[in-house]
Amino acid sequence: MSSSLRVAWTLARVVLHILFALVIVGLLFPFASITRRRAFVRWWSGRVLTICRVRLHVIEPPVDRSGHDVIAAALRPGGIGAMLVMNHISWLDIFVVQSLRTARFIAKDEIAHWPLLGFLTDRTGAVFIERGKRRALREANRRVAELLVEGELVCMFPEGAVSDGTGLLPFHGNLIQPAIDAGTPVVVGGLRYRERDGRRTTATDYVGDVTLFQSIVRIARHEPLVVELHLVGVLEVATTTRHEVARSARAMIGQALGFDDERAEAVATHGAFSRGVAPADTEPRTAPGPRDGSR
Repeated sequence: MSSSLRVAWTLARVVLHILFALVIVGLLFPFASITRRRAFVRWWSGRVLTICRVRLHVIEPPVDRSGHDVIAAALRPGGIGAMLVMNHISWLDIFVVQSLRTARFIAKDEIAHWPLLGFLTDRTGAVFIERGKRRALREANRRVAELLVEGELVCMFPEGAVSDGTGLLPFHGNLIQPAIDAGTPVVVGGLRYRERDGRRTTATDYVGDVTLFQSIVRIARHEPLVVELHLVGVLEVATTTRHEVARSARAMIGQALGFDDERAEAVATHGAFSRGVAPADTEPRTAPGPRDGSR
């Protein structure tokens, strides 16, 4: 298939997939059980990756390492309440998580007003926050704490913006506070997009003035890709602050993804705050099965 035909075919499939979701979410969700809703979101999100020819590869800590069981419980459908903290590279990041377990994402308020996608985001349970307003932050934190206590998985990107995947932006800890208040674990995940031969790809970059349409076209023109989700550890939050959690999470992700400027901080914070972090010279176990299938 030529590049032009592949782009047209991918765009058509994306549009049809969104329209299908609008029908299901708008007409059937009000009458469906929570189990069926979550199953649909997982399936739909996995299909987004399939349509974009992105294969998900999940890398977990070894089974004998502390924190592995908590990660497994947090990421399985119907699992425990937990906060998932990750770096942010692409709009695809959301569907990577949603294909594993339906999660509540903390999103900026303007997304709720996007055509079509705003409706879907709202109906699938995002927590919207109006930036720059302390009252909005307090209300969002209160709502997130409630969700965590209720057993939900809440996902947040503490960088607050997408990066180009070559390093990490500063992590902000304000929205981590609900996990501390609720006493739920913080699972730390690192994302990386690669070519099939292992090289870092720029096809998924979503920085600067790149629009969603331009990003989809760029991915469609490219060869099939791999997204790695490194589940690098669990943070103990009972006796620490949100700023310490943010610093430790950033260090853990930097270590897992091999960012040299993060290694010293990872070593310094490892003993105090984290569980389940593989040493730099240890290869983590690769999770088999449906999480590591061909998309």
